Amino acid sequence: AEAAKDSESLLVFSGGETRAVTGPFTEGSSYFRVADAMDLWPADSNVRARTVTEEFATDSFENLLFSICRFKEVTGSYPAKITVVSFSFKQQRFQTMHASALGWPAKRFEYIGFDPPASTGFDLAASTQGELQNAAKPFEQDPYGCHTPVLQEKRKARNPFSRTPPYELTCPDLKELLHYCGPELYQKQKLPWANME
Repeated sequence: AEAAKDSESLLVFSGGETRAVTGPFTEGSSYFRVADAMDLWPADSNVRARTVTEEFATDSFENLLFSICRFKEVTGSYPAKITVVSFSFKQQRFQTMHASALGWPAKRFEYIGFDPPASTGFDLAASTQGELQNAAKPFEQDPYGCHTPVLQEKRKARNPFSRTPPYELTCPDLKELLHYCGPELYQKQKLPWANME
């Protein structure tokens, strides 16, 4: 429904082939297929036609960075605004860690959090605790997800089919950022969106 509010927006479902047990199917394309199967597209809109998949991300930082690159691949420019839709307990990680690590302007970033109903067996308290211990804390020490062994191993484990993202070729002005490992924050003035307010 959010994508229906702006007819110029692009909806990007992001996520790579992260689970060996499911075979070489991407998270991004799975989300698209679920939206089709459940007919989740807003009525009287062209949202489905404005939807693409990003199929290489192995973690939340890559979901954001690679989606920016995918947007550029499709439209020829970087987004003016980013809206992330995900579980509410991931908001801090995306908004204060990932967007900041990418030097993305806070005024041009929105996060919409949602949670499945408790009747599905979803445990918000347990998920929030797991988020703090297993995701937020590691990214606090390693903003780009590649400096510490725990996040290095997580990325390796979530790439069982040894896929290589193409984004340094399709977003050459982000090549340095795509390979940057920190732990210091990347220089904002070197980013294509450095002058956005």
